[in-house]
Amino acid sequence: MNIDLCKKVMNDENLKCVVADENEIIFKSDAKGIVPMLEFLKLYEENDLKPLYQADRIMGKAAAIIALHCGIKEIYSDVVSQSAMDIGERNNIEMTYGVLVDKILNRDKSKEGPFETALHGVDENSFDEVLEIIKNTLDTMLKNRPVQ
Repeated sequence: MNIDLCKKVMNDENLKCVVADENEIIFKSDAKGIVPMLEFLKLYEENDLKPLYQADRIMGKAAAIIALHCGIKEIYSDVVSQSAMDIGERNNIEMTYGVLVDKILNRDKSKEGPFETALHGVDENSFDEVLEIIKNTLDTMLKNRPVQ
């Protein structure tokens, strides 16, 4: 198993996130935003998983911190923020990408994304604090989402 297979599965199946251990794909998601990483975190914490590889469409600071917590060693992302790259470099996570951006933007691209903003100044090694901020930010976003 390697990062190339994760990337291939992500692209072939039009997914947002794919995670694998040494032998097989252990998680796939087509959910948007930070949701796939929160879904994977729950699966990781409930099972004896040893994830090594991850392919993701967008990797910002929040997703990188969750990946670090879960023991991911190699990540490919179509788009990666500089803050996510910095986390990877500090923690020996091999990261490759399609495009490196200064920051992840919100959905309408008018300003910095909500998770990047919420995590300014937060220590990436304070995982419980990071996770609480991520969940609170997601809850606020969902409550403020217009009804369709």
